[in-house]
Amino acid sequence: MKYISLFSGIEAATVAWQTLGWEPVAYAEIEPFPKAVLKHHYPNVPDLGDMTKVNWKEYHHAADVVVGGSPCQAFSIAGLRKALDDPRGQLMLEYLRACAEIDPEWIVWENVPGVLSAERGRAFQSLLEAVAELWPDGGCMASAGRSVLRCGPTTRACVPCRQH
Repeated sequence: MKYISLFSGIEAATVAWQTLGWEPVAYAEIEPFPKAVLKHHYPNVPDLGDMTKVNWKEYHHAADVVVGGSPCQAFSIAGLRKALDDPRGQLMLEYLRACAEIDPEWIVWENVPGVLSAERGRAFQSLLEAVAELWPDGGCMASAGRSVLRCGPTTRACVPCRQH
């Protein structure tokens, strides 16, 4: 399996998936310290930087999975909870734009549990509506300390969500 990681951080997905033989196609990270970690540990994987400035159509069908956890500050109960009124909250929708252009077999998006209740659930509803429009028959959501959305657009099937 090949994957693209957005909002990569120091790359938890690669640590988890490396033993499975999954291969990263690209990372997208903007913060200096995580970028340095990525460059040190994964020098042969391109870091595309700001995911909002990438032409994801160039990566059409380049990955089986797109994984990402957009910034949580807009949704967290520890923050101001401006949700989609916060530019960081809008990155949730940018994640979907990238997924639509890449058109992977699966998408995996995660965030804090507060995303479910921010704006009385309207922000998360926006995400679900966009997913339903892009992949009408796919999807699975689980909450195990984090909010996770997994969707399989081509196979139109759900991966069973493991509850912890």
